[in-house]
Amino acid sequence: MTQLSTGTEDRTVHAAATRSTLEDKKHHRGRRFFGNTDLHAARPESIPEQASPAVAPDADLWDEGRVAARAGNHERAIACFVEEAEARSMQGSHGRAAIAFRTASEEARLQGMAEQCDQLLERAAAAYTSAAERSVLAQDATHQAWISAAKCFLQLQQLDRAAWCIEQARMVSGHTRALDEGAMTPS
Repeated sequence: MTQLSTGTEDRTVHAAATRSTLEDKKHHRGRRFFGNTDLHAARPESIPEQASPAVAPDADLWDEGRVAARAGNHERAIACFVEEAEARSMQGSHGRAAIAFRTASEEARLQGMAEQCDQLLERAAAAYTSAAERSVLAQDATHQAWISAAKCFLQLQQLDRAAWCIEQARMVSGHTRALDEGAMTPS
């Protein structure tokens, strides 16, 4: 039998290079070393994304929808987000309703339900518009609501409505600039 040589037999090895680097590293609970069946190995029931989608009864629909989406149950996620959005609309929280409608729309898009996706985007745009038209929002929040409504309309390829929302946002920011300039000028 012949033995193959790598040509490194005559080289000296430094003592620091032979010392295991595992001794220097702190062992984290989730870290496993290859080939070692560690007791801290991740189990499927300990990973939140793979855990069963059981939700506490007092949890709100937003959290339940997020859990369902992570579990891949998109139909349930859509139902939870729509129900959350409708409840928030009834409470007058149009901003939160718009976000929930937009999230439900994304879940519908992931399922290939283009018509439902468009309907939910329409409802999100309407909720953003309602939020922007209310006088209780700060000017920055009103500006952002108009911009978000415009983004929804752009996704729907309704360019005229998107342009109108952008114009409303410009008017809000122009009004803000005029107030800021008026406050800076001496009277």
